[in-house]
Amino acid sequence: MDYKTKRHLGYYLGLVIVLLAGVLLISQTLHDLNLVMGVTIFMSAFYVGWALLHHFIHHDIHAKIVVEYVLIGMLGISAVYFTLFLLK
Repeated sequence: MDYKTKRHLGYYLGLVIVLLAGVLLISQTLHDLNLVMGVTIFMSAFYVGWALLHHFIHHDIHAKIVVEYVLIGMLGISAVYFTLFLLK
């Protein structure tokens, strides 16, 4: 494993753990759609915040990166919302 991979491993491991916990929570609370949406919004905000903090710490944050992460977060929220809407 090279230096760059080792340096970022902690960031990615923490992110994966939190997102997996969110997916587990969603799978356990499918009966409450409001809670599912709340957890999804939290996970998306956490993902965006975590990514922006990571880029800020490594001094490579740009407007393009911010827009990209915000759009990916919104896409995730939209996907869950419309999936729940179809299942209702």
